[in-house]
Amino acid sequence: MPTIDSHTHVFAAAQAEARGELCARDAAFAEMYAHPKAAIATPAELLAAMDAAGVERAVAAGFAFTAAADIGEQNACLLAAMREAPRRIIPLATINLADDSWRRVAEEALAAGARGFGELRPHNQRWDPLGAAGHGLCDLAGAAGAVLLWHVSEPVGHTYPGKHGGISPAELCQLASVHPATRMIAAHLGGGLPFYLQMPEIRAALANVWFDTAAASLLYDEHSVARAVDLAGTGRVLFGSDYPLLSPSRQLQRLRALLPDGIAQAVCGDNAATLFAD
Repeated sequence: MPTIDSHTHVFAAAQAEARGELCARDAAFAEMYAHPKAAIATPAELLAAMDAAGVERAVAAGFAFTAAADIGEQNACLLAAMREAPRRIIPLATINLADDSWRRVAEEALAAGARGFGELRPHNQRWDPLGAAGHGLCDLAGAAGAVLLWHVSEPVGHTYPGKHGGISPAELCQLASVHPATRMIAAHLGGGLPFYLQMPEIRAALANVWFDTAAASLLYDEHSVARAVDLAGTGRVLFGSDYPLLSPSRQLQRLRALLPDGIAQAVCGDNAATLFAD
């Protein structure tokens, strides 16, 4: 089975060059990318990083922009990357549910080959994940077999750029319980949500939720992924590097050193291959 990075980010080359302009009109983008050393990658750079790490496929998302034009440019980039590397790039489209045209954008992206949506940051874009549009998105994704990748932040601990603005663990749990047919990924080990899988009703509510390891090494101790596997099950944890924030190569080396071989293979490829099966 291939090695799959389930959480990466790319931008169109023109967007990477227009960092200042994007920061001026999008406050959430500015929070994360205003510093000139904050890494921004193009699809070509992602493919190079994948080659260096021995990663065959990667789930690629963009950023939860507010403006329709920025979202359109982002989605065009992601879908073009998929067409140019169809067996390597798994695109997740960007949408903004605060925009009345979100459903049209979502349906067009799915028709063009997007495999889902993310990384979803509803509060950055000022829409309620538990509101009518949030439920509508879950219904659309469930019917289409699409995957929703949510930015989930731990509600305690230190603050950092981009921590807030996604969905809370409690909100995600409530949404998943109402939409059991919708497949979801809770990024960043679900903000600690796997701990509550020890409660039978929460385990039932989150039966169709996976947890990725994106940025886990910046947040938790070295045993966190193994604990998440123990709580969620071997089939429910996905390797994600959060490239270009972190190196896929280094994150893979870390996980493989911390997990037994069979579990490492499941986390680093098999689970994502099943979730995103063609």
